[in-house]
Amino acid sequence: MKIMRSISRYAVPAMLVVVLSGFTPAAETRSKLSNRELKTLLATAKTPADHQKLAAYYRDKAQRLNAKAQEFSAQAELYANQPATVESKQGTSCLCPKHFEYFAKLYAQEAHESEVLAAKHERIGLDSSGKDAVQQK
Repeated sequence: MKIMRSISRYAVPAMLVVVLSGFTPAAETRSKLSNRELKTLLATAKTPADHQKLAAYYRDKAQRLNAKAQEFSAQAELYANQPATVESKQGTSCLCPKHFEYFAKLYAQEAHESEVLAAKHERIGLDSSGKDAVQQK
């Protein structure tokens, strides 16, 4: 009986967190290009459509990374305002806000790099389509 109480004490709130956080299956959040397709497209992209696919991939990646950066920033703020609840051997909290700040900054930087790559491929795609139009005339 005590075991059931302790399980339900932790399992029910954990399930609520998953449900309320908007959990989506990995297949839905995954981008449209596989790693193999991405590598092939990066190596062989010549048409404007190829560069548009790459730009869309990088825009999607930037959006996902920005969301992760915001989540980690929120966690950092949450832990920065709370006292340490778990002490390590060194006497510092294991849920250090610096950890979350570091990853928030890292994800934000990666998102920026993805946005730059998306803009680059967008530009290349537009330049290629402009050249194709000139060549057809």
